[in-house]
Amino acid sequence: MKRLQAALGSALLGVCLLAAGVTPADAAPAASPGELLDRLETAWRARDAAAYLELWSFPSAAAREEERDLVRERFTADESVLEVQRPLLQPDAPAPERLKTSAQVFTATEPRGRVEQWLLTLEHRGAGWLLTGREDVGLIDGLVHLSLDPQGYQADGLTFRFDDFTLEMHHGTLFTAPVSVGPTALLFVGDGVVHFRPWPQTEREQLRQFGGRPELVDRVKTAFVRIHPADLYRVLSPARLEPDPRGGQRLATAQRFYRDQSMRSFVLDSSLPRSPWWLLPSLGDSSVTFQTRRHGTLTFTVSTSEPESISLFDREKRRQICLYPQPGRDTQYSEDDSRSVDVLHHDLKVRFEPRSYVLEAEDTVRLRLLEPSATVRLRLDEGLHIHSITSPEAGRHLFFRVRYQDSVMVSLGALAGRVGEVVLTVRYGGALRPGPVEREVMQAAAEGGRPTAPPTIQDDVLIEEVLVYSNRSPWYPQGGPDDYALADLSLDVPQGYNAIAGGTRQSARTEGGRTRIAYRQDRPGKYITVVIGRLSEVGSRGQGPVPLQCFSVGRTRGEAAAYAEKATEILRFYEQEFGPYPYASLTVVIVEGQTPGGHSPPGMVILAQRPLLLRHALQDDPANFTDVPGFFLAHELAHQWWGQGVSGQNYHERWLSEGVAQYAAALWTRHREGEDTFRDVLDRMGRWALRMTNKGPIHLGYRLGHLKNDPQIFRAVVYDKGAYVLHMLRSIVGEEAFRRGLTSLQVAHRFAKAGTDDLRQSLEKASGKDLRPYFETWVRGTVLPRLRVASRTGPASAGYSTAVDVTVEDLPGPVPLQVALDLAEGKDLRQVTLPPEGGHWTFETGVPVRRVGVNDDRSLLAWLKR
Repeated sequence: MKRLQAALGSALLGVCLLAAGVTPADAAPAASPGELLDRLETAWRARDAAAYLELWSFPSAAAREEERDLVRERFTADESVLEVQRPLLQPDAPAPERLKTSAQVFTATEPRGRVEQWLLTLEHRGAGWLLTGREDVGLIDGLVHLSLDPQGYQADGLTFRFDDFTLEMHHGTLFTAPVSVGPTALLFVGDGVVHFRPWPQTEREQLRQFGGRPELVDRVKTAFVRIHPADLYRVLSPARLEPDPRGGQRLATAQRFYRDQSMRSFVLDSSLPRSPWWLLPSLGDSSVTFQTRRHGTLTFTVSTSEPESISLFDREKRRQICLYPQPGRDTQYSEDDSRSVDVLHHDLKVRFEPRSYVLEAEDTVRLRLLEPSATVRLRLDEGLHIHSITSPEAGRHLFFRVRYQDSVMVSLGALAGRVGEVVLTVRYGGALRPGPVEREVMQAAAEGGRPTAPPTIQDDVLIEEVLVYSNRSPWYPQGGPDDYALADLSLDVPQGYNAIAGGTRQSARTEGGRTRIAYRQDRPGKYITVVIGRLSEVGSRGQGPVPLQCFSVGRTRGEAAAYAEKATEILRFYEQEFGPYPYASLTVVIVEGQTPGGHSPPGMVILAQRPLLLRHALQDDPANFTDVPGFFLAHELAHQWWGQGVSGQNYHERWLSEGVAQYAAALWTRHREGEDTFRDVLDRMGRWALRMTNKGPIHLGYRLGHLKNDPQIFRAVVYDKGAYVLHMLRSIVGEEAFRRGLTSLQVAHRFAKAGTDDLRQSLEKASGKDLRPYFETWVRGTVLPRLRVASRTGPASAGYSTAVDVTVEDLPGPVPLQVALDLAEGKDLRQVTLPPEGGHWTFETGVPVRRVGVNDDRSLLAWLKR
């Protein structure tokens, strides 16, 4: 009895000592933080709760009991793995008395798993180091291993219902994930029908272009569905699941389709034990992949966290068929509305091996955390391997990659919950071959004049390869889309190569067979572009709006020198039209390509010239103005204001870049070449715009022509119709008000994003006119005015009288209209206002009128019939 009392007394004494912040006497304290963390990992691997608790100093007995319960629960899992990040300590400096470090705990009890992220506090107490705190800073819950339960259910008469989408299962079997996982994965095999009818009219037109009808109705044999388990009886009706005795006959088909589709969505790509793991969709989110009879395999998704949450796409052919918001949600949004991180600065060091397309890089990214969070999402091409992610305060950071999304989820660890600036260093590398210089321009014409795929290079015309690493794929760590940031670049290439970037060239030196070039981008840019090739400087201008350098490959050096002078002229003109040039310098790079091409990153313009020896002619194209002197260069230079100085707030606003740049080039043409050439340019733009306007509104952005794989539709509507809409608005508000409106927009949104409504409001403020009807009809709609003109001339008391009648359809508001009276001694030009209901005018002339011209000045984009 006395022994028992003594034992109990010792135990109580131990509890009291722990409550007082003291460890039991037989637990020798760790001599260093590293030793403490070694013991921690050893205890965890052994699942030794007592050894784990001995490493702690608790403030109370209750705290000890709480930690004991937690660790025992983790140790009962099938697998439990603890990874601790070692704090970064100076080798010769004494460790601080208190520090924090990050840890990750992975636990799995089949078929479920989860990842916890902890922040551990280590303190030097008395003779050694102890754990004194543990903070939960992140959790990835709902990891599951998916499979199909071989027990199928009768699907006859069941229907899945989502927004605008139904899957009616007439006959067949519905297989589900096992009960232990819940009905997050369901697979239908049998006979069914899919109905999909988008609520926006624009999306119905896209669906018509895809399948010939404004709705999708097709038979399906198989469909794979992912939902949150709690959504089952919200989306499935009637709410019944009865065993199907014939399910075994369809199991093999179900398993084949499951294997093919299950790895394509909601998969966490990481090095976690027992990978791959699947994520549970959030409540309200869903994915349905189904095989159709006529259109192959399609996928319908609902992602409630996205502004455009409903999507239909063809994954195999990489075609976005429909994309739009749920009913009741705002259709006007900015990509930045929900962002939690703002990238401020890149310190990017890259070693390029252009022959093998391999790069090795280190990017120290300074971020501003806009709200407390445990993780940060960065974008980086999946083909690039991440070696490590570190920070000065938290050491090595844990990270996960999300499959098929070019994204990286970084655990903030010790930085979790912070608001303000943090610095992450990402070391990565791999092979990445960038695409050619790209602006949606002309294709070479195949024999017979029909467009074809990009032509192969003739053997006798070698085009020297130049690599352009830009925004087509995230080749360096990025935040959200088009996140303006500053940058310092250190670029390392083999001797004989050059590396060109936007910004100011700080230095260039060659030694040891390598050339190292430094650039500084001291004004915000949406992205970083680096050009790698055998490029030489061929010209520079110290005078003018900004310092200018011009680089070229060997065969284009003769032409390249002239570009510097022409670029300086264009910059001066644009500063009068749009305000100051956004950047401190300009670099022009001239390369060769199979077709004319161009790209205009911040502070740089890249032009691809077509070698004269290429035999294929260029087909007629909405962007083909190569015969107009300076047009192509003027378009690309305009992007420094429109696309870089001000950026569209989402893909719908692409016309604020391409349409404005196209119109800017047309205005430069009028300034340099005169009215006749300007009207010829407008004529060509107008023909393409009228021909393609019914394919979709300007506001559809890059999706125009996407389904038909016809980029001419995009160029005709976004480039040419967009430019012509600006020309009509300029006529409505007047040249001075138009200039003030665009300049004001540049001032208000410099190095920021803007939308169509911002442009409208700026022009309204400058002119005092209500422009909403014009924008709704011309930018967000597809109709254009139709004019029918009738005229008659006869004698009058003062000579001759000419009556002109114009009847109108689809005119959103009054517009200026030029009436040209063709007289023997020349043209008599009259300016009238055409109201939406049409107009009648009588003109008195002293001599007969030979002909009446309406809209000869091309101020209105319209169909005209006499």
